Amino acid sequence: MSEQETDGRRRRSMASRDRIIDAVLALIDEDEGIPGAEAIAARAGVGLRSLFRHFGDLDGLYVTVIDRIGLRFTHLVRPYESPDWQGQVREGLERRMVMFEGALRYRRFAEAYRQHSATMRHGLDALNRMLRGRLEGIVPQEVRAGDEIWFEQLDLWLSLESYSRLRGLQNLDHDQTKAVISAAVAALLAAKN
Repeated sequence: MSEQETDGRRRRSMASRDRIIDAVLALIDEDEGIPGAEAIAARAGVGLRSLFRHFGDLDGLYVTVIDRIGLRFTHLVRPYESPDWQGQVREGLERRMVMFEGALRYRRFAEAYRQHSATMRHGLDALNRMLRGRLEGIVPQEVRAGDEIWFEQLDLWLSLESYSRLRGLQNLDHDQTKAVISAAVAALLAAKN
């Protein structure tokens, strides 16, 4: 097989893989619940065999999809501009509001699928640990050590779970949700002045 044939095959394989990922994202965007292999393959225009050859199983596919979604938000982990920790918490809040709104539909999918998948549970837990770790990196140890309850409240208000509850269960729009969370965080920060 020539190098040109190998490159062509590789490009077709990558295009097929991308179509499968795009199909999952489209089905989630259409709020079709947890998309099954048949629906994904049909949307992508590939056979089931091709889907499983690329990803092994649905867990492998869904983890790849979550990774792709995560790439949309990598710009939000840039260094903070504020020189003080309270300003950095406020910057972090702004960034999280953008990320949470953009990821909300996918989070609902991931939460629905997590009961079927240890891999998805691990991925969601890793996201929560990452968000908490970023917050721990901002708030000085001496502030956290003196008042663990205060820090747990701050972590709760800045969580995807709080955002999701306000948007989903309490039917607030993005701006209302942001206002509620901002007010709670502002009160917590004021308590540390």
